[in-house]
This record gives sequence, structure tokens and C-alpha cells, in this order.
Amino acid sequence: MATANLDHAALVADLVEAVDVTDRWSRMTKHLAAIGMDQINYGILDTVAAARIDAPVRFLSTMASGWIDYYGDRRLDLSDPHVLFVRNGNRLPYRWGESVLRQLDESSARETVGLTVEAGLRSQLSVPMLDSFGGTMPVAGMTLGSSLAEGEYFRAIDGRESELVMIAQLFHLYSIGEVRRELYGIAKLSSRERDCLSYLAQGLRIDAIADRLCLARVTIELHLRRARKKLHAATLPEAVARALLFQEITIG
Repeated sequence: MATANLDHAALVADLVEAVDVTDRWSRMTKHLAAIGMDQINYGILDTVAAARIDAPVRFLSTMASGWIDYYGDRRLDLSDPHVLFVRNGNRLPYRWGESVLRQLDESSARETVGLTVEAGLRSQLSVPMLDSFGGTMPVAGMTLGSSLAEGEYFRAIDGRESELVMIAQLFHLYSIGEVRRELYGIAKLSSRERDCLSYLAQGLRIDAIADRLCLARVTIELHLRRARKKLHAATLPEAVARALLFQEITIG
């Protein structure tokens, strides 16, 4: 393919201005298609459903929906070395091409990656991602991939890796909470509910929160009760943890 330009500033602006994750995904993938990225996956380990070692992966993808459904139904994530890279806590981005396929030791890994190549993903830049509220273990990853042969694809992205990693991380930062909320059917909190949980996360007691917000204690209790219900949390500490998980509040 001819060398194409990626308007980095315009792409970043689109990521920031997008109204929701669907809009953000559409804008990002349209820009990246200009440099041959037609096989893009954003996957999150569903650590609410299971421990990270065998947590299923939830995807946004430009690949064929039939393939993504097949991948999920067959739990190919359990034999996918790219997912294992994230499960094992590796954080460095890397490039991969289909020529590496024959070097994989495990037959199940070769079969899974071979099926992925057949589905169209021949070359990729992979970006592991930490959770939005910190931690040292990645919980997600983005495959900036292509149906192009690896030599052609790597020439197209040569020298752009750092900005592409930044774009992937920016999408992740803006989107992971929203993706999780949609996945678990979590309603957005009101501004007062977020305020109450934020202060609770900082260690304030209910009376202190009431003083800070100039509201009655019973009103604070009502906001917290509603927040717990929306977050499907049995206790206030669980509500705080889930509010962080779904990017409803931040610490600091």
C-alpha cells in the first residue's frame, strides 16, 4: 500500500470529543484504517466474572462478528498467547506477524493464532493496558492489526509506534468504565451520588459528608443507598470499589 498519513492531532481531538464509546470507536477505527489497520480489537479481561487467569475477554472489534462470536463461544482466549501475555502481567507493547506462528511451542496456541490469521489478522501492534484506577497488572489490551502482510504493514507503521500506543491508551482511558457499565447493565450515577461515594472513598464518615455538602444526613444516606442499588453492591465498601471499577469516581 502507498504510505498514508495519520492526522494524529485530529484523531486525538476525536477521541476527546466523542460522545460515547461507540462514537469514539467509530472515529478511531476510521482514522487508523488510513494506514492499513483494518483488524482492530479492544479486549477487557472480565475479572468481575472470574479470576484473571481464566477470566473471559469482552471485545470491541472491527473483525467479522461471526469470528468474534466463535472465538468467545469456544473460549479461544484460554489458548491465545496474546491474551496470555496480558494475563501474565506483561505491560510492554510489541509487534507480531504471522511468520512467528510456526515458532509457537503449544499446539493449541498455534491452532488459535492460525485461526485468527485465517480470519484476517495477519500483523499487529499489541498494547497491554492497566486499569484506569491504577494497579500493576494489565486488565485489557488493544490489537492494532491488519490483514496486510507483515512486511507491508510494519513499513506502514514504522516510526509511528509511540503515537499509536498513546492513541490506544487514550481510547482505553476514556472508554473502559463505559464498556464495563454496558457489560454489567450499570446505570450512571447522579452527580450527588458520585460526590457522596468520592468522599466516602477519601475516608469521610456520613456526618462529615453531610457537612461538606451542606445536606442532611438522611439525604446523604439516601444518595448512598441509591448508588449501591445502581452499582449492584451489597455494602458501601463494595459500592466504592465498583464505582472505581466503572470509572464513576476517581481517587486523588
